[in-house]
Parts: sequence; C-alpha cells; structure tokens
Amino acid sequence: MPEDLPETFEHWAEMLRQKLLSCKRQADDYYNFCLREFRSQLKWFEEELSSVSQLAVDSLLKEHEQKLSSSTGQIQHLFSRELEVWEDVK
Repeated sequence: MPEDLPETFEHWAEMLRQKLLSCKRQADDYYNFCLREFRSQLKWFEEELSSVSQLAVDSLLKEHEQKLSSSTGQIQHLFSRELEVWEDVK
C-alpha cells in the first residue's frame, strides 16, 4: 500500500475535511479581497463622478444603450435561426 494513502476511511475523511476547510478559507479570503477591491473602486467612482459632466454621462449612456440593443437584436436573430434548425430536426 503506498505511503500517501490513509490507512482508514476515517483518516481519509478527516484529510478530505481538512482540505475542504482549507479551500473554503481560501475562497472566503478571495471573496473578501474582491469585495474590498470592489468597494474601493466604487468609492473612487463616486468621487470622480462629480467631475464628469451630465452631457458626457448622457452620451455614454446612449452609446451603451445602442450597443446593448444591437447585441440583443443579434442574439435574438441567432436564437431564432437555431430554433428553426431545431424545429427542422424534429
């Protein structure tokens, strides 16, 4: 029996539990780091927003709405084509 394998199921289960707890701690740490980074970026955005004119904001909003509308239309068109193909297969 190789040395790396645990001798009993209980020992294996405990090793697995420890590894899962370690993964959970790492995931929690990463989540908290991302949350702090997001808060920092949001704070910066709120501070800088006051220096952006309303006209620029409106222009950017309109541009992004147009891109969203165009992308949505393309997705709907592709979905319709795929749906037709699936209907033909039936």
